[in-house]
Amino acid sequence: MLHTFADLLNSIQLQSVDYKTFRKQISILDISDTSGTFSIRNNIDDFIARVSRTDNRAELLEQYCEKMYQILVTDAEASLKTFYSKAAQLPQPLEYYFDLPAGNCLTGDTFMGMTNSKYGRVCKNINFDDFYNTKKLYSNDSQYVFGLIKVMYEKFHLRNSLVGPAFFDHIINTEADYGQFWLDFWIGANKASIFNPYTFKSILDTQFSGDVLFSPCMGWNAYQLGFYNSEFTHMVSTDVIPGVVDNAEQLHNKYAEWKEQDSFQQFFAEDKTTDFYCCPSEQLDARHNFIQKYQNSVDAVLFCPPYFDLELYPGAEQSTDSFPDYADWLSGYWEQTIKLCVSVMKPGAKLGFIISNYRNHNKQDTTISQDMKQVADKHLEYNKHMKVRWSGLSSSRQAHKQRAGNYEDLWIYQKG
Repeated sequence: MLHTFADLLNSIQLQSVDYKTFRKQISILDISDTSGTFSIRNNIDDFIARVSRTDNRAELLEQYCEKMYQILVTDAEASLKTFYSKAAQLPQPLEYYFDLPAGNCLTGDTFMGMTNSKYGRVCKNINFDDFYNTKKLYSNDSQYVFGLIKVMYEKFHLRNSLVGPAFFDHIINTEADYGQFWLDFWIGANKASIFNPYTFKSILDTQFSGDVLFSPCMGWNAYQLGFYNSEFTHMVSTDVIPGVVDNAEQLHNKYAEWKEQDSFQQFFAEDKTTDFYCCPSEQLDARHNFIQKYQNSVDAVLFCPPYFDLELYPGAEQSTDSFPDYADWLSGYWEQTIKLCVSVMKPGAKLGFIISNYRNHNKQDTTISQDMKQVADKHLEYNKHMKVRWSGLSSSRQAHKQRAGNYEDLWIYQKG
């Protein structure tokens, strides 16, 4: 289940070429390309000649290429090791991530989402391939993390941000640990997000109660870690990514082994049981007789649903594959999922969903958060609105609405 650095190396064909060959091949990707083929815009000489008229990048180009040759060829394993250490390596044994700190991250009406965020790292590790192959906004996105890394190491084609003025200087002056290089790389790469398990636990602890929890997606297994540290004793969850569902089963087996071996956990912790499904949430009843099995048994529903096409995950049955039109997605995926939840919830049970207030690229007049709330309003009693704050960075270079922090909406409903 755990992903290793050897697994990463086995997935990339490192090149052993001389500098002359490398110098002929190093090129700049066309960031406007939506074909998914990672087509190039220019060789690096022509690109720099065109964009460096007011700076000294043309004069320093050979130094830059020599440094990139070091990063991508002569010291490729070491530079990739730095990426792996920052992106997926677990500094603690797996069991460490089962035991979240006590307390919660609620301040006023806002959950401070980055509190104890290190516990989500295990989700990136066990889902490494699917997570770093997640795309943004369109299925032929060629700016996603693993795609950019492979084309950089295998073909020496670089995203244009890496030859921007500031990053150009960073690369020339890069140190042997390559930390700055990867910081610069991340800025130009489309990457998925992990919901913080501690935040999930905090929302459960402060806003929900009962025994049975239903999560209509698995959130890269982050919700599962939050569940283990909550008062809930049974979790029902589904996902359409087979690897995530398989990891859910393996994680639960590891959790049970850890609990059995740790006398402290045996004494204080409730037994935790789970039911996992590999199925779109809107298809659960048709395929698994879900409503009859769980009718009036669920005390709480909590999840962070897909953001339509903001993140396009691997898997053959993603909601955007079934419903590529936004209006159809709202009715076919979202409303059907809400109706399913209502059917299995006990009277008085609560449902919560966390959603970005992003405006989808179809230029709708409302945000996806508002649209999804309007659907939920039709089937459940509105309870409250809270927020999840994911960062507190403040900068004039950020979008105006994010200068006080990056927030998402938490909508909470109740079944009458």
